[in-house]
Amino acid sequence: MKESMNKTKLSLKTLVPVVSASVLLSACGGDGVNGGHNGSSSNNNGKSGANDILKVGMQREYTGTTTRNVVYANPTGTEKNSTLSFNFTETYKVLKAPANSGAAFDVQGNYTYTITKDPGTGSVPVSETVDSYQNLISNGSTQATSTVSESVHDVAIDETASAQGHGPFTATTVTNLTYPTPIPGPTYPLRGGASLNLPAAEILNINFKDVNASGSAPTTGGVAYTSRLTKYGDGSYATQTNWANGATATENVNSNGSASFSSTGSGSAYTTTIGLPTMINGVYKIPVTHSATLPTSSNTNYNAVDWYPSKALANSPMAHHAKTVVGAVTTLPAACKGALTQSNMYEVDTGDVVLSTTGTYEISNTQSFTANGVEVCAVSQRSVSDYDVYSGALISTTTTQSVGLLKSTN
Repeated sequence: MKESMNKTKLSLKTLVPVVSASVLLSACGGDGVNGGHNGSSSNNNGKSGANDILKVGMQREYTGTTTRNVVYANPTGTEKNSTLSFNFTETYKVLKAPANSGAAFDVQGNYTYTITKDPGTGSVPVSETVDSYQNLISNGSTQATSTVSESVHDVAIDETASAQGHGPFTATTVTNLTYPTPIPGPTYPLRGGASLNLPAAEILNINFKDVNASGSAPTTGGVAYTSRLTKYGDGSYATQTNWANGATATENVNSNGSASFSSTGSGSAYTTTIGLPTMINGVYKIPVTHSATLPTSSNTNYNAVDWYPSKALANSPMAHHAKTVVGAVTTLPAACKGALTQSNMYEVDTGDVVLSTTGTYEISNTQSFTANGVEVCAVSQRSVSDYDVYSGALISTTTTQSVGLLKSTN
């Protein structure tokens, strides 16, 4: 769940967890659409009714498959094309949330993985535990969930570092995510055509460590870090990252796409600003100012090739998340073969577009099929394009497909 800092590029890559099975297959209240509430609502603080969509003691089991392909425009010895495929099993249960969580329920998913194609490079998952802290909102005959925070403990093998010797290296990532505005879940009964643009504000704290059995880090060093990412409702965000070797990095991105970055420590120090694309000789260019003080002082001003997908200004907002209830379904698609079907199933589609001024463009789409608060199947695709902010050239594309199937429910 780590995106490393690529010091050969101009700016700092935003540290964002790689989408795992837990995100692609969000359980129960985490992948629906708020169809709208009328009148007063109340928070069901852990009091369970016979037909509640969320209550302590609920259990589900899911199985599924995920395939991740990484393709480089110009592969090298260290940046190799690769394919990772694995099967996963999720044991999902609803617990009573801790008193200090601000929620009544802890929707917990425990994931285990079986690797079916080992890429020999990158991060390979071992296990994951996700705790999603949710409340149940009742409003007359309708019910919905809201998520106030999430916690993820992820263990993976760093095969890139292991290939350099002294491994294997185990990468452990602890992620704590809070939402200033709780994320709404589905309103039941579902209503075809309902749609929702999800709140953008969130605070993400990441603690990452990569060591071998003796507690030593890879020879490249500096891989342990803590990071705090704060996203605001207007699409702007700020990141502060501190590495174990003393290096620090700060990133501030405005909602219109202008940004500033700075890094110090570990023998280097620089500050970079990125402006809005401007038309120069009939072509959009991105103005960049780069000032370094270590290892030597230098100042560079130039116009980078505009790599934004629109070939003009950045997306506004930089991130967009939307959900839509497509409508009732009677049969599941072929990809969902083997799922435990339920009555009263609805298709809920989720779309995410995330653009970074540091050179990444992500598009994710998920088809989920849910019935009475139970997700039956989820089919997801995710594409991340990584661009060079100097030349505008595509560096790599990572595509991920995942299918999760409900196998049992209580």
